[in-house]
Amino acid sequence: DYIIMTQINNSINGVNIEMILDDEEIFKVKTLNALNKNDELKNFVMIKSTHKFCSVDFTIINTYNLLSVYVEHKKKKITALNYNTFFIGFQKLNMIEAYYGQQKLFLVFDCDDDLYFCEYDNKFLKREKKIICGSKVIEINKSECGMGFDDFNKKLIETLTL
Repeated sequence: DYIIMTQINNSINGVNIEMILDDEEIFKVKTLNALNKNDELKNFVMIKSTHKFCSVDFTIINTYNLLSVYVEHKKKKITALNYNTFFIGFQKLNMIEAYYGQQKLFLVFDCDDDLYFCEYDNKFLKREKKIICGSKVIEINKSECGMGFDDFNKKLIETLTL
């Protein structure tokens, strides 16, 4: 994982505190802040999986109505404008289908230029497989994806509210 050093503006006894946040933690903080920004009751919680081999990274829950959504976050060190597709491991999708197939789940590709997202669909498993670096992958065309963090946040709110 790529790691960023971020200085926190808060201090304890006048001493600034520095924290190391990885890409997933940065994504979590940004997403949770955006969700709760327009919710005066701060009903949204976001839980990061602690298991290294979990098939998804996050569960987001609206504590008001208990609606939830899962998120698989992929940090891509690319400028996606230069590409037409994203690749995701076929085995990962099999595990997602086995454990979360009936749940709302978003695949998020967090690229250097923007954030791209799509809702998981078990039809992905029926797509043609390719082999990259010895592993089976499927392609997700960028045109199937929503784009931008604000649009992703709107989609989450739409999914998590009645």
